[in-house]
Amino acid sequence: MKTAIIFTSLVLSFTCSVFAQSEIQLRIVGGPGVDQGNTVLPVDNGTYVLGSTSSDGTGNVRGYVIFYDEDFQFAWSLLTPYDTPVEQVVDAWDTGVDNSDEITILSQRLGSNGTYNLVVYIVENLGSEGQIISSHEFTHINNQLPVSAINWRGSRWAVGESEGDGFLVNINEPITGLSDFSYTTWGHPVRTETVESAKVYGDTLYVTGTTEIDGVKQSTIWAWGANGEPIWARIQPDTETYGDNYARDLAVNDEGLMLLYSFERATLPLGHGVITLTSENGTPGMPINTSGNIFVDGCKLDWYGDQLLKLAHIDFGLTSSTDMVITWLGSFGGYINSGILGTNFDEKPSDMKIDDQGRIWVLGSTKGFLNGAQSICLYRIDSLNVIPDVNSITPGLVIKNDPLFQNSVGILSSESTSPSIYPNPVLSSSVIQLTGVSSSELCSYKVFNTQGDICFVGSGVSIPAYNFSPGNYFISVTYGLSKIRSMIPVTVVN
Repeated sequence: MKTAIIFTSLVLSFTCSVFAQSEIQLRIVGGPGVDQGNTVLPVDNGTYVLGSTSSDGTGNVRGYVIFYDEDFQFAWSLLTPYDTPVEQVVDAWDTGVDNSDEITILSQRLGSNGTYNLVVYIVENLGSEGQIISSHEFTHINNQLPVSAINWRGSRWAVGESEGDGFLVNINEPITGLSDFSYTTWGHPVRTETVESAKVYGDTLYVTGTTEIDGVKQSTIWAWGANGEPIWARIQPDTETYGDNYARDLAVNDEGLMLLYSFERATLPLGHGVITLTSENGTPGMPINTSGNIFVDGCKLDWYGDQLLKLAHIDFGLTSSTDMVITWLGSFGGYINSGILGTNFDEKPSDMKIDDQGRIWVLGSTKGFLNGAQSICLYRIDSLNVIPDVNSITPGLVIKNDPLFQNSVGILSSESTSPSIYPNPVLSSSVIQLTGVSSSELCSYKVFNTQGDICFVGSGVSIPAYNFSPGNYFISVTYGLSKIRSMIPVTVVN
C-alpha cells in the first residue's frame, strides 16, 4: 500500500611530474560493452563505485560494484545475480563505521512481476573479493525507481519516484522483502513529479526534482523535518527561465542551501545556474547563470568548507566531443576557477563526492579506451587548489579490462568492435545511429523504456528517435552471424 502526503590488466604510464601524479589520479575500468557508474562512495578503507554493465556477454544490463583499495588500486568487482534483463545499482548507505567490511547497496531491477522493483543487497568486503551475502526485493504493482540511499531520523531510507510521484521507503531492520510493501508518496494528483537527488543535513531531508505544470518542467525542492512531516516545497527558479528547467542537486551546510539547476534557453543549447535558498522556508535569492553560450548541463554541487564545488557536462562544439568540467565557486556562486576532465573521447559525469581528507572524487563514463566501448572513469583530485591544473597536465592513468568479463571478451572476438550509438543524448527529432556492428543486414534491435515495455522494433543501424518521448531508454541490439546481444542505454531529449 502507499500513503500520500580485465582478463589481464593494462597499465599505461605517462611522462609527467611526480607532483602531478600524486595530485590527480584517473582510473578507467570495464569490459567490451556499456559500463556506467552511478555513484562513488569513499569509505575509510577504500572507495566503491556502483553502477551497471552490459559487458558480461548475456545481452542484459546487470548491477556492477567495483572496489578500489586505500592506495586507489583495483581490488575486486562483482555483478548482481543474472536473473533479470535490466538492473542498475544506484546508491549505497554510508555506514559511517570505520573499517566496515560490509556495505548495503540499493538497486532497481526489472522484476518477474513486470515492474521495476527496489532491491537491497548486503555485500561483504573480503579485501581481495566481495560477495553478496543477502538480498531483499520489494515487489510492487507500480514501478519503483530509487535514486538515493539516505540516513534520516535514525533509519535508512530509499528515495525515488513511482508512476509520476516521489516516494520514500523506510528500510527497517531486519530487512524483509514484502509482496506489497508500505511506502509514502508525495506529489500533485494531476501533475508529474520526478526525483533527481536527496540529501540530509541535521534533521532535515531535502529532495530535488521536477514538477510538470501545464506541460513545462520546473525545478522543485521539497523539505521534511525531524518528525517526518513536510515543512516546505519550492518551485525555483521562477524567473529568468525559458521553457523547461531541471533541479540537479542541492548543496547543504551551515552556509545555507544552494540549488544547481539546468534550463532551456531561447536561442542557445541547455545551460545551468545556481540559486540560494533559505533553510527555514526555501525563500530564494537571485538566480546566477553559470553558463556560456555552449551546452553545459549541471550534474552535482557540494560545499567544500565555505566554498562551492560544481560538476557539469560540457560540449565545446569541437572535435574532442563532450567533457566533464569541475568548477570552484565562491559562497554566493561567483566563479573562482575551473578545469576540464576529459580526453579525445566522449566523457559524461554522474557523481561527485568529497571525502574526509578533502579529496574530490569525480565519477563518469568515457568511450574509446577499452575496445571502443563505454567504460567507467573515476578521478581523484587532492584538493580545490589542483583544479586550475586539471586541464594542463596528464594525470596518473590506469586502464583495466575487468577479469569478470574475460569470457565475454572471447565471445565478442568475432566482431571487430562492440556496438555503440551516436549521438547520446539524442534529440527526439533526429535519428540514432548504431556503430561497431559488422553488417547492417545482420543487425536488429528492440527499444525498451524504463518500465520494461517494448517501444519500437526494427532492423539495420538507424533508429528514428521521433518515435520516443523525452526520457531514458535501453536499446537491445542483436548483431553478427553469432547473434550477439548487447544492451545500450540512451537518453532522448527535446
